[in-house]
Amino acid sequence: MADDLTLTGCTIEFRTHDDNKDHDTILDVAVKNKVNLFLSQDIATGKNLGGDQEFPDPSTKDFNLTLASNNIKMSDLTEPFTNIHITPNGHDRWIFDFTVSLIFADAAGGNKTFSSTTNGVILDQDNRDFNGVFGS
Repeated sequence: MADDLTLTGCTIEFRTHDDNKDHDTILDVAVKNKVNLFLSQDIATGKNLGGDQEFPDPSTKDFNLTLASNNIKMSDLTEPFTNIHITPNGHDRWIFDFTVSLIFADAAGGNKTFSSTTNGVILDQDNRDFNGVFGS
């Protein structure tokens, strides 16, 4: 039953292709739940993912995001979405695909994972943000 499922983890995997992320480009991620037209709540976040690290072309990088709460129920999620923000130090264009996974546990200790993949994202010094709805 969905009411019994509690969020226990959130991960993001980046698959860089066709253009790298420079080592000095800062990467922040927020997975949020859209509550209504004007309000969203954090589900999980990651600040400065990868630190001072290049994501070469091609490469895959995985990160565990920090949960906003240990008591997020699956039944409370209405429209999860992902915001990816970069802060380049000068010019940087990064092309990537990514997968966000939400990991839930039930009262009996079983796990269920729901994942959403987005392909062909391009961010650069002029276009620093990507917002995408989970599952679209």
